[in-house]
Amino acid sequence: MAWPPDIFCRVYARCGGVLAMTFVSDDVAGQTSLLIAPGMWRRHLQPRLELWCRPIHDLGGLVFHRTDGAARPLFGPIVDGGVDVLNPIQPACPGMDLGELKREFGDRVVFRGSVDKQSVLSRGSPEDVRAQTRRCIETLGAGGVGYIVYSCHNVQLGRPLENVEAMIETTLNWSWAA
Repeated sequence: MAWPPDIFCRVYARCGGVLAMTFVSDDVAGQTSLLIAPGMWRRHLQPRLELWCRPIHDLGGLVFHRTDGAARPLFGPIVDGGVDVLNPIQPACPGMDLGELKREFGDRVVFRGSVDKQSVLSRGSPEDVRAQTRRCIETLGAGGVGYIVYSCHNVQLGRPLENVEAMIETTLNWSWAA
């Protein structure tokens, strides 16, 4: 394995109960398809993911997993491996339909991301951003385990500030009690 899982025990012990989540990452997909065959992922990376998730859960923590792109074919094994938060959801990629993802995994995993940074956040109007943010909240935030509003990748330089503000304001003004 890449490194011994007992490091999680040592880190959690040193953090004195304030650590709630651990970030793990295997970027397994590009814009149009997986970067690794599902069988290879199950053979080589899923055992490591399970090895990492088990002690984190035993210590009361959550596992936050990052992979973007067209990663849908591996979401089942990733969630089955113990991931609690899937980040980011990139709906512009094949197989990443928000409704389908919510129906299949929404009762087992928190989704994070999905506001399209490549087109809507970068080149859309603030109203385009508001509309997409609302759709993401309505779809991924409806019932289930939860949803964290964010772009489908890190917000990078060059994005219109008014669009980033539109995403944030829409989220803050959303009636989450509904």
